[in-house]
Amino acid sequence: MIINIETKINIEVDNCNLKTLTLAFLIALKPLFKSFVTQALLHFYYESLASGKLCRQLQTNKIIQKSHSKPTKLKTIFGDIWVPQIQVRIYQNNIVMQRSITRLLLGVEPRYQIPGFMKELLGLLGSLTTYRVGHKILKMFSGFNCSLMSIWHSVQWLGKRINLSLAKDGINEFEADGTGIPTRNSGKRGSELKIVFQRNKKGKLHLVGIAIGKYKEASNWLQAMGNAIKEGITQFGKLILASDCDSTITETALQCDDKVVLQRDLWHVFHQLKYYLWQDKVEKSIRNNIISLVYKLMLIKKQFTVEHRLQLVGIVIESLIQNGYTHTATYLKTCTENFYTYKKEKNTNIYTSKTERSMRTINARINVGVWSDDGALNAIKIRLSYYYNGFGMPDWEKRDKVA
Repeated sequence: MIINIETKINIEVDNCNLKTLTLAFLIALKPLFKSFVTQALLHFYYESLASGKLCRQLQTNKIIQKSHSKPTKLKTIFGDIWVPQIQVRIYQNNIVMQRSITRLLLGVEPRYQIPGFMKELLGLLGSLTTYRVGHKILKMFSGFNCSLMSIWHSVQWLGKRINLSLAKDGINEFEADGTGIPTRNSGKRGSELKIVFQRNKKGKLHLVGIAIGKYKEASNWLQAMGNAIKEGITQFGKLILASDCDSTITETALQCDDKVVLQRDLWHVFHQLKYYLWQDKVEKSIRNNIISLVYKLMLIKKQFTVEHRLQLVGIVIESLIQNGYTHTATYLKTCTENFYTYKKEKNTNIYTSKTERSMRTINARINVGVWSDDGALNAIKIRLSYYYNGFGMPDWEKRDKVA
């Protein structure tokens, strides 16, 4: 269908400054767009009514036109417009019903003024920046007018609609980690955001699971990784999961499937080693020497085999126990269990988790204000899907290529 719009627009300007001309033209587009939408709406209404397509959509045998004289409001990027409210009578099973079908034809949810694609834009905007900044940006670059709560509702709406699945070019290497975020009524530590990523063939991350709740809550980890692990086992037969080997993560992963192979994240080992040495009240100079020694024994010395490395670390552990550094010794002994999975397993290079890098992306949004659990979950789910899964608005990106 080609819509011919013949109209005369009078635009009053008092100078030829490009800013003045741009603003004046944008304001003039609103009535033009309203005319365009009205013509398209009525054309497809009469066409679908004549062809019987409308009867099939409404699941009825008979439709009688009633009126389209009353207007209804819709929110668009050109501003609020009023279009005909098309009303029809439907005859079905000897029952007469009256129905408004304008939103049905335009692809807008019933009783909503904001179209679905605009809610997607609002939801994406609300996850990438604060609601107030997003609200200001909308007014600066378009005629779209909405409240802060409309942006918040759009974030929740979009977050619930995003379904996470394995990457098309993914491999059998997974990562899991959690981070604390400030939420209401959750105490000083806040809630724990649980994240599960899959690596693709290029080594990049792809979000496959996310959940939020109390720290070390097994049910939340099951919610985050359960479906991803089942899908992964079905596709690959075996998975390698890199994490800090928190007991809740490892137990939940093995509960999902015993074919999951665990790999301790090497970055976490030496990062957490600092905490346990501090807990044992080790002097800072000695603390650095111990970390350096363990690092060399476990990673750097290339001439050592895995068995030889573990023997040398065992000697270090005995020395730590003799000096009364029990917390450090216990932790280091636990680390050796899943430290060298990446050497034992064939065709894998996963020995450290990249998930820790995503925490910056999370904190850049989540550190602004205090959140409810659902509010934080949906905002971060959209944000991570945008940065790691390629989620976006491809139809709008095509517009730039056409231009």
